[in-house]
Amino acid sequence: MVWHKVTVSTAQQQVDHVEAQFWETGALSVTLTDPMDQPIYEPGPGEIPLWESIEICGLYQQDQDITAIVANLEADGLVVSQVESMADRVWEREWLTDFVPMPFGDRLWIVPTEFDVPEQAKVALRLDPGLAFGTGTHETTSLILTWLDAQDCSGKTVLDFGAGSGVLGIAALLLGAVSCCAVDTDPQAVTATLENAMLNRVSDRISAMQPETFLPGTYDLVLANILAEPLVELAPQLTESLAAGGVIVLSGILSAQQEQVEAAYEGLVQFIDQSEQAGWVCLVGRKC
Repeated sequence: MVWHKVTVSTAQQQVDHVEAQFWETGALSVTLTDPMDQPIYEPGPGEIPLWESIEICGLYQQDQDITAIVANLEADGLVVSQVESMADRVWEREWLTDFVPMPFGDRLWIVPTEFDVPEQAKVALRLDPGLAFGTGTHETTSLILTWLDAQDCSGKTVLDFGAGSGVLGIAALLLGAVSCCAVDTDPQAVTATLENAMLNRVSDRISAMQPETFLPGTYDLVLANILAEPLVELAPQLTESLAAGGVIVLSGILSAQQEQVEAAYEGLVQFIDQSEQAGWVCLVGRKC
């Protein structure tokens, strides 16, 4: 089966109109993409930000008259920038094509299940992309994974707050931690964490839950890969979860937000290390 993909280039002010035109002409799906790779960080409550320049793609069935559809769109004043035919594929696996084994430091690798474990991988974390955030490909996750690889996690208890896929907590367990509590607001993240723990044979050492069922405790190591605003708001709760002399690792911080986050933890932890990648900062602190 062949699908027809029609792309319209437009500005954010015209998005609703263009999308409506796609639906009216029989599109099966409508997708918005960013042709300029313009990042959007941390929208405010209720905000749905869009890029300045946008490409909107409509997908049509093989038997639809794509010439007439394009003519209809152009008659409405829209700029059709591309029309292409696409062979049917196993779409739910398509996004895995660029996800390959990745090293983090000297020991730790993340290895998709369809690949063999590389010989140089001393510690292999098996993972496939899913509905929950966290594969190691994003800088905020990569920074913590690389830091973890250089640590002695033996015997440590871990809190992974904002766990997503559970990748950080599971990595800590594979590197020697004795237990991990994974917390995330998204119930799909809780499910993904437990599934990934089973895949990596650490189910007996991890628990996963949403914040409302999280019972405060004290941990040797707290990992929090979220965003600057919640890191600031959660400073008292996260540091209260640290055992005496415990270490907290904060990620999801843009370099321009570093001072704001450090100020929120002043008097609670002493920052002892930091790393940066592509404009993202990871902070490491020890409980005062």
